[in-house]
Amino acid sequence: MKKLRPRQEVCVSDLKSGNEKAFSILFDQYGKKLYHYSRKFGLPHEDAEGIVQEVFLKVWQRRKDLNEDLSTNAYIYKIAKSFIIKRKKKLLLEKVYFQLEKHNDFEAIDTEGEYRFIIGDLMKWVYKFASMLPKNQREVFELKNKKHLTIDEIALKLKVPKRRVENQIYLANKTIKSKINTEKVLLWLGTGLFDLL
Repeated sequence: MKKLRPRQEVCVSDLKSGNEKAFSILFDQYGKKLYHYSRKFGLPHEDAEGIVQEVFLKVWQRRKDLNEDLSTNAYIYKIAKSFIIKRKKKLLLEKVYFQLEKHNDFEAIDTEGEYRFIIGDLMKWVYKFASMLPKNQREVFELKNKKHLTIDEIALKLKVPKRRVENQIYLANKTIKSKINTEKVLLWLGTGLFDLL
């Protein structure tokens, strides 16, 4: 008589061989759980659904690397947590970008608990990158974000056209956003490691 293997093990071995039915079973087992897990982290409905899709896409893409001896449950939740953290940090980054675009005070960003540390770290990076901007961009960036001057006030103070100020702000913001993305700042946020750099 053939000994039956546990369902999870059968699912993993079948999944490794590209069995779409095994993948469907795995999705049925974990899809709703991952959605609710994402929502517990405060993600909106659309983002929680996106996390579920990303997790299962990654599982499918890396199915041949699955280890039948390891817990599928732990593997799936580890992937989900990684995506959730990245998404939460991206949402916070979008808040900061929004503040940059709207010429508002960074301190006005509504944050609570651990997110204060993440925003604090992010702002250290923003000001670090701002200090490396070309002179004109740096000057306009500081007048707008540290002195809280309007575009009209900056143009008047520097005796330059308003359009030039808007252009310098645009270029400064674009450079800072690009640096944040290329320097993998999101990986450092909230770790406290920025102070060691």
